[in-house]
Amino acid sequence: MILSRALLLLPCCLLLGTPAQAATRNGKSYDFPIYTNKPPGKQVGGQHAPATTSALPPAEAQKKFKVPPGFEVRLFAAEPEVVNPVAMTWDDRGRLWVLELYEYPQGAKPGEKSRDRIKILEDTDADGVADKVTVFADGLNLATGLLFGNGGAYVGQAPHLLFLRDTNGDDKADQREILLTGFGLEDRHELLNGFAWGPDGALYMTHGVFTFANVIDPANPSAPPVHMNAALARFHPGTRKFEVYADGTSNPWGVDFDRYGNAYVSACVIDHLFHLAPGGSYVRQSGVPTNPYVYDLLRSIVDHKHHMAAYAGVNVYQGNQYPAEWKGRVVMGNIHQSALNQDRLTPNGSSFKASEEADFLLANDGWFRPVSTQTGPDGALWVMDWYDRYPCYQNANADPEGVDREHGRIWRVVFTGDRPGAPVPSRPGKDMDLSQSSPRELTALLDHPNIWHRRVAQRLLREKKDASIRSDLAALATAANKPLETRLFAFWTLHSTELLEESFLDQMARDSEPALRSWAARFTGERRLASERASDRLILLASDQDPSVRFSVAVATRQFTSGSLTVNTPPPSGAGMNWAGILVPLIEKSADAKDPLIPFAVWLAVEPLFVEDPGPALQWLAESGREHLPLSGQLARKVARRLCDMNDATKIDLAVDFVQKALAVSPEIAVNAISGLLEGQRGKALVPTVPTGELLARLSRHSDPVVQERGRQLGTLWGDAAAILQTIRTLQDEQAPLDNRLQAARSLRQLNNDTARAAMLSLVQGQTPDRLAVEVLSALSEAGGNTVPDTIVSRWASLTPAARRAAADTLASRRNWARSFLAAIERREISPSDLPAAVVRTLVNHRDEYLRNNALRAIGQFREADSDKLQRLAEKRKVALAGSPNLGAGRDVATRTCFVCHKFHGEGGEVGPDLTGVGRSTLDALLRNVIHPNEIIGKGYENVELETKDGRTVSGRLVEENEVSLKLLAAGPKEEVVAKSNLASRRVSELSVMPEGLEQMPDEDFRNMIWYILNPPQDQKPMTPERWRELVGDDKPSAALGIATDGESVALWNPEWRIKSGAAEGLPRKEAEFAGRRNVLITHPFHEREPARVERRLDVPSDGRTRIRVALTAHERGDWVFIARVNGKDVKRQEINSKEPRWKMVEVDLSEYAGKSIEVALENASSSWDHEFGYWQGLEVVTEK
Repeated sequence: MILSRALLLLPCCLLLGTPAQAATRNGKSYDFPIYTNKPPGKQVGGQHAPATTSALPPAEAQKKFKVPPGFEVRLFAAEPEVVNPVAMTWDDRGRLWVLELYEYPQGAKPGEKSRDRIKILEDTDADGVADKVTVFADGLNLATGLLFGNGGAYVGQAPHLLFLRDTNGDDKADQREILLTGFGLEDRHELLNGFAWGPDGALYMTHGVFTFANVIDPANPSAPPVHMNAALARFHPGTRKFEVYADGTSNPWGVDFDRYGNAYVSACVIDHLFHLAPGGSYVRQSGVPTNPYVYDLLRSIVDHKHHMAAYAGVNVYQGNQYPAEWKGRVVMGNIHQSALNQDRLTPNGSSFKASEEADFLLANDGWFRPVSTQTGPDGALWVMDWYDRYPCYQNANADPEGVDREHGRIWRVVFTGDRPGAPVPSRPGKDMDLSQSSPRELTALLDHPNIWHRRVAQRLLREKKDASIRSDLAALATAANKPLETRLFAFWTLHSTELLEESFLDQMARDSEPALRSWAARFTGERRLASERASDRLILLASDQDPSVRFSVAVATRQFTSGSLTVNTPPPSGAGMNWAGILVPLIEKSADAKDPLIPFAVWLAVEPLFVEDPGPALQWLAESGREHLPLSGQLARKVARRLCDMNDATKIDLAVDFVQKALAVSPEIAVNAISGLLEGQRGKALVPTVPTGELLARLSRHSDPVVQERGRQLGTLWGDAAAILQTIRTLQDEQAPLDNRLQAARSLRQLNNDTARAAMLSLVQGQTPDRLAVEVLSALSEAGGNTVPDTIVSRWASLTPAARRAAADTLASRRNWARSFLAAIERREISPSDLPAAVVRTLVNHRDEYLRNNALRAIGQFREADSDKLQRLAEKRKVALAGSPNLGAGRDVATRTCFVCHKFHGEGGEVGPDLTGVGRSTLDALLRNVIHPNEIIGKGYENVELETKDGRTVSGRLVEENEVSLKLLAAGPKEEVVAKSNLASRRVSELSVMPEGLEQMPDEDFRNMIWYILNPPQDQKPMTPERWRELVGDDKPSAALGIATDGESVALWNPEWRIKSGAAEGLPRKEAEFAGRRNVLITHPFHEREPARVERRLDVPSDGRTRIRVALTAHERGDWVFIARVNGKDVKRQEINSKEPRWKMVEVDLSEYAGKSIEVALENASSSWDHEFGYWQGLEVVTEK
């Protein structure tokens, strides 16, 4: 539902202050300008509304932090020493360098000096607080990335990647070089950022989804640019090579690496944590993957959601200042929650699963905006705090002259255990300077327990490139008595210093540690030195027991078969490489295909080879694929689809031969291949040049019904008369399973065939099941035909509401049909109220002037003026706050209207953003997104309209494009694939994919929908007064809303029992009467994993039989599970529903606990998370002697 306003992070937003007359603050002088605020102007509300409190002095803010026992939050620096901090890094002396982003979001005005600057903050007296500030560079403009290295600073200032150097030792930059250029500037909170040195010695950086880069090296301007938007990229300073490492996600801000060298980013709007593997193409907030031939996207690693939020910064803790159990925890900054969340990583094949841990830090201060979290020289976690009233960048755009420019903090979270206040220096020594260490001393530092020291030592060794330490590094990498981290760093350093030899790679390929074997494969690919020796190494590792090693083999193979990880570019020489020898054992060992990464990586390695010569892969899959299912089946689907995307009918001839051969050996391989052919020909059939009758006949006679069905679909696609006839019979067979009839309708949609069209039109009538009617109407929009509009109009009155919505969509899809449609509306044969908002918008904004004028006359003006919008917002706010919302009914409304496009707590479509984490932080935010979806539209969420050469119009969000076709995703969710050869025009609308007009539903439905989305039970957020203020502001709850719980009444329901319930609809609540019984308690689970509870301590008599008795029932539309626990042990379970008898008498026998004191918990637990309300009456404890 919320497409337009959910573009979160970079945190906060400030701009333009005025220079102070003197650089003095609180009696202290500074040698840099200090800027002061101008009065705030226009402010954006809703989810972007400012904090309701005033800024706290650092000392007061420090007192409000909540961290686990034994931890303390200490201030390292605050305003004016640091203001608007956006990036931080340390030099070799342990001094903190901070980048201040004053010019966000618009940049300096023409003719004015830009004010972004880099400061060096130093703790000279080792008391843990910065006391010396030096401006290293100023005059920067929209600078967002910073990393120390090679004696200077790498700076991200779009469109450039800069290198600033101090050549005379005065800590002032006096040399500037443009290393790369072409980075995008479209979305100022998603510019290149998050600089970090990777295990391979490259500079890694992140980049957001709504900013588009075409990166080139100024020293080599004729080279093809590297395209990038949502991505993790890397730059090799020594070679100046730049490439995208992994593609996708949303607006990652920062990257970190775990002990094994795996990369992680946090993301906004979509899931919050990703393991970004090399070459991966991941799900994304918007847009299409850069490689159109991956066919499947990788997903996040999370199994949960944190507070709905935008995230910034990510740190895999590997310092030495915390207890050992904290090693490997992932900490992320949560901008909206003003907190640091943490996840726990557990292995999942070659990847990981991230599970929720308790929040690491709660600021209890709405100004706290954590932008970066890094492990520092002291081994503690450092937190960079932008500190601002605003959580999002929209306010900066709305009020660039008046937003805050006075705050910023750097915090350290230190562990003191049972010694509160114990000194923890900010760096090991105030005179430290690792750049003065010898190569042998730096090599020894690779064994340091704090990763900060290991990383600095590796970087300095790379910069020095001293060949004399080769043997020392090799010895350290092979030292079995050293920690794995030490050995890996030594191995990585050998590579990054260019001291790695082929013989050593062979040695590491046989090491007992999987991580070292994995990197032996990775470095084989990174070096791209094709040879029989390299090939033999990968062949050895392809059969490795460890999945992470096999994944690395697949990545390394990709680096030989293509010149780039994520897109196809000319590959290096493959001389000496035995592709079959590598790939066959890799597929054999990974055949179960359960690994989250390996199947993807294998295809990525195979695809360039397949395009060059399809024969070997097709032959192997046909002859041997049966033995390596299901992975071989996935590959069969993808190779068949790739043949389609070559857009050459002779390539389909190869597919016909492949399916023929595979069918004789493995029907499953054949079925997968046919699935790929069907996917690849959506939008336009590519008919083979060779006869297909024999193949289709064999498929139709096969004993496996799945093979038969796929064969019919393929035959129908290719125009086979027998297959078409059978498909029509299935479509019209009322006894056939509904899913079979739906598939038949889908198979017929590409046929311009009178018989098929007549069969589909026969089902446009009221007795047809809704799902089938909707599918048939959608198919007719593509099949075309002059008789379609009049037939649909003539049967309009008999259609169900769902079928009418689909019919309206179909009639609006072609110009000549739309004329008939509008004429029927003018004749009042069709009511305008039957039309979905999206169809109304299509008609009244049509490119055809005649249609547009007729639509305006027949329907009226659709879009409202701004003043009308404001009035409508105010009216609907009153509706939301008046009356009692029914969350169950709200879920039903949202399912029909919102979840056809949006995911919400795991259910729904993917046309728009996942509502779980965006756009609903307050009532005002949600209302603006519903009522005014076109206020802010992010790139990738525009409504793309395509017109075909036969006059059909389709629209939706562009999600896939290659040389052959485009795929749009529209409400439903419904996919539309249009062949480029059939494309007449393409237009990007100024409107969001989300239509206006949802607020026109009945008030009760609107209120229920709004409250279900705003505060559903799955959020686990009881409606406390604080929660109410967070969502609604200072408006008092309506008594009818039932938000407040009548605690006194509930307590008196049964005073001996404690009641704990989720807050859905103001629960827990006592009703005087329900379903024929009086004095009824109503509860609801907190969420799917946490039940409501009625509990007490009970002394069970030693003589007699003691039982608990209670009458229970459920909501008429739901059911739930009653669980009785004694001292935490499950002693009884029973399903509770509303079937007769309505009230279920439940007893719990406590005889075995006679004479004991016990804790009893009676639980209202979730069953299917649908109307899980528990109704309780007559709860009593009875003892019979």
